[in-house]
Amino acid sequence: MNLNAIIDSLKDCPCGRKHSFDLKYYECESGLVHRCGEILKANSFPKKIYVVTDESAFRAAEGIVESLEKAGFDMEIKVYPDMKYAYMATSDEILKASESFDGILSVGTGSVNDVCRYAAARADKAFAIFGTAPSMDGFASDSAPLIANNFKISYPCRQPSIVLADADILAASPDELKSAGFGDVIAKYVGIVDWKVARYTVGEYYCENIVKLVKDTVDNVMTLADKVTSKSPEAAKAIMDTLILTGCAMQLAKCTRPASGSEHVVSHFWEIHKLEKGIWPDYHGKKVGMATLLVTKIYKALLKYDEIEPKKERFVIDDVLSHYSERNKDEILGYNIPLPTDEIDLEKFKADWKLIKEDIRTVLPDYDVLLEAMKKAGCATTLEECNLSPEFAIEGLIYSPYMRRRITLLRIMCMFCDMEEDIFL
Repeated sequence: MNLNAIIDSLKDCPCGRKHSFDLKYYECESGLVHRCGEILKANSFPKKIYVVTDESAFRAAEGIVESLEKAGFDMEIKVYPDMKYAYMATSDEILKASESFDGILSVGTGSVNDVCRYAAARADKAFAIFGTAPSMDGFASDSAPLIANNFKISYPCRQPSIVLADADILAASPDELKSAGFGDVIAKYVGIVDWKVARYTVGEYYCENIVKLVKDTVDNVMTLADKVTSKSPEAAKAIMDTLILTGCAMQLAKCTRPASGSEHVVSHFWEIHKLEKGIWPDYHGKKVGMATLLVTKIYKALLKYDEIEPKKERFVIDDVLSHYSERNKDEILGYNIPLPTDEIDLEKFKADWKLIKEDIRTVLPDYDVLLEAMKKAGCATTLEECNLSPEFAIEGLIYSPYMRRRITLLRIMCMFCDMEEDIFL
């Protein structure tokens, strides 16, 4: 992937913004683990580094230590038993432990990258990632979703300067992680629709060139659905390239809109409630894929409305708060008072409904097409596979929009839609 070509293609963008990102180097090739040290050195990564990983990722990245030693890196390695959760406390721990080092190298995927990303940003240290599974799009992200008080919030930070991956290691990673990566990729369809809705209703910043960049690469991965769980290094590299590109898109837009919409927030709702009960909430992409499937079904069902008569949102504080922990009360109130929907011009919303419907038709794949692709890719496609009851799934679809201050179609459909439960499942 030519990073400079991406930036050059967006020069003088009609959106009026100058697009850039912090990622300076990305490479994914077979056998790259043995060149990790020389690549970091060639790209002027600091010699004194704190390496953070967990046991499974460390085993997968066999040879990386020798590569770093051969290139002359002075390092300390922290190996966690199992980094399933991205806790703020863990990021704090890494922040303190890395004080005497000039850079942080994260080896792994998902949570280990997020806790390191935030620690590096707060300490203003160089940050690089060696990815071991194509499981999510956070490699090149400039934000870190961390858990504090069982509430997940995305904290702004910055992209790594270097992301490396070995296509052979990615191909050999667990099928469940590769399927999760596919689930995170297809979520971009919903994210694009929600971004367009925010543009129409509240005039939120929007860039058609970034949308095209994301949609084209997601469309390509959809054609690889039947290869996701294969051991093909070529397929693994194609998926990883897409995960990197969609991560870069967030920084190009300086927001998460190109990569996430209501489906991510639904997933976060399920996650925080499971964490509250001490239940493993499952892999990010697995939940996001399931939420994408459900939200797509809902959005397609809204096409039956030829015209709409939107009304001001009816917000019952006690009802909303009853679906969250008492400890999260302040966050929920902060996201909803004043209501973000108060900014919506109802007449313009009504007039633009035809444009929103067209986006639902053309951007979102048909539900059956999406379902078939997810099955080919080995994704979870039933509530049971995600350990979700129908009641809990519906609760997430209805009440998750209140845990973010952002306009999505899922949030504003209550302003014109008959919110009967049969529309949700």
